[in-house]
This record gives sequence, C-alpha cells and structure tokens, in this order.
Amino acid sequence: MGAGRGRRPDRRPQALFGPPTHPQGGRGLIPLRDQELLRQRFQQELVDQVKIDFFTQKDLPIYLPGKEPCRYCRPTQEMLQELAGLTDRISLRIHVFDDEPEAAARFGIERVPAIVLRGRDGAQLKFYGLPSGHEFPEFVETIVHLSRQEVPLPEAVVRKARRLQEKATVQVFVTPTCPYCPQMVRAAYALAMANPKAVAAEAIEVSEFPDLARRYNIRAVPYTVINDRVAIPGAVPPEALLEQVARATGAALVETAPAGETTPAELPSDDEPPPERRSRGGLIIP
Repeated sequence: MGAGRGRRPDRRPQALFGPPTHPQGGRGLIPLRDQELLRQRFQQELVDQVKIDFFTQKDLPIYLPGKEPCRYCRPTQEMLQELAGLTDRISLRIHVFDDEPEAAARFGIERVPAIVLRGRDGAQLKFYGLPSGHEFPEFVETIVHLSRQEVPLPEAVVRKARRLQEKATVQVFVTPTCPYCPQMVRAAYALAMANPKAVAAEAIEVSEFPDLARRYNIRAVPYTVINDRVAIPGAVPPEALLEQVARATGAALVETAPAGETTPAELPSDDEPPPERRSRGGLIIP
C-alpha cells in the first residue's frame, strides 16, 4: 500500500454483483440494507471531502435525429445521489453537458454519462457510464482511497510512478460482468493518484459506448489503451501497467503489450440498444 493514512483490510469483491436498474415503485438503486452498511463504512473510514462532478443530458421529450437519448444518465445520477446522501464527506455537483460546455472542457468530458471523482491530491478520476456489477465495489473503494489520500500500490511502484514526467491518458474499457476489470481500473486510478500531473485515468463501460468498441476493435475486457499508442489486452499487474505507461509516453508507434486474463465483451449490435440491466437485489456492497 502506498502513501496514505494507514493500511486497511482489502475489501475486494468476492462474488458477482447484480447490475442496477431503477426498480418500479420508487425504491432506490442501492438496497436499504446496503445503504446502511455503506453509511457505517463511510462514517468510519472517510476522512477528507471527495467531490463528484456528474455530467448528464436533458431528457428528450421527442426523438431528434442525430441526438440519441442517454439511457443510463438517470440511473447513474440517482445512484450518485443515494451515495452522496449517506455522508457529508461526499459532495455531488450535477452538470448538464450541453448547457455547461466550459465545465465539460475543464474536466475533459466528451460523452455522457460521465463521473469525475476528485480528492485533495489533485487527481481527477473519470468513469464513463454506470459503475455497476463488479465495478460498483471498486467505485466505492476509489472514494475511500481518495478520502484517505491512499494510493493502493506498493511503495516501489509509487516511487517509480512519481518519476513520470510526460503526460499519459490511461483508458480502461470494462463491462459490469467482467471479474478481471476492477483490478485494472484500480491500477490505472492508483497511478493517477500517485502522479496526477502526469497520469490521467478513466474507466469506460464499453457496452454503453459501442462506437468506442468499434474504434479500438474491442472483443474482450479489460482492454487498456494508453495515449492511443499502446494497447493492453487483459488484466496485468500494476508494475506492468506502469511499464507500458512509460513506454507509451516515448513510443512512436502503436504497440500491443502481452495479454492478460480477459472476459468476452457482450456488446450490442449496431441496430440494437444496450441490454436491459436487471438484478434481484440491486447493488451489493463489498
């Protein structure tokens, strides 16, 4: 564990998590029992304020050619509002993408739904889409790490990451059902937390953005792209990710790193909307 406020038990997910949908009858996305568990955990472990900026778009009353509705904007916003309501150490600000171009440009937001997590260390960690399934527990862990100014990396990796000078953007493509994806998201976020001036990290729920799946020819996840130069198929250790980040900042050609473990990406076809997400109990908390 890198710099922070003391070592805590590892709470990585041990089971498959049901992707959330907005249930009928006014119930929240996060079950009440799990909300109480999260409330207690936040009370015990959160230290500094964590700021969340959420970018969404207005509901479209009618279909407009070339303007697709944002299917997951509303459930993502409601999930974030439920999380922020559990503690005063999480602040949530909601931006309408088309109405606030300056804010979108300041955070480098290009599509919605988009989440930006910020702590005191200066890192801006992005998540495009709804962090559900296996990604939700890691999303919660990231909030805790930011609040405690913890970098979940070995000290040797942190020291090497802080020596990076050239800027790198690390994009980790994920799906909710992929058990290998959270570790890559954690590693990318941790590098950005260790050196926010050099590393920008973002996770992208690729089934919500099939245009990006086609652009990068993604067939399995996790799939990581660094500066559009180096591609890493599968999950690799943080040390290997750091090595590829260093290579990407100086390489002249696109290179593919050795592959790690992957999960086939279930992507919608061009004429098919993303699959409906349903679960019995909603989000399960680590």
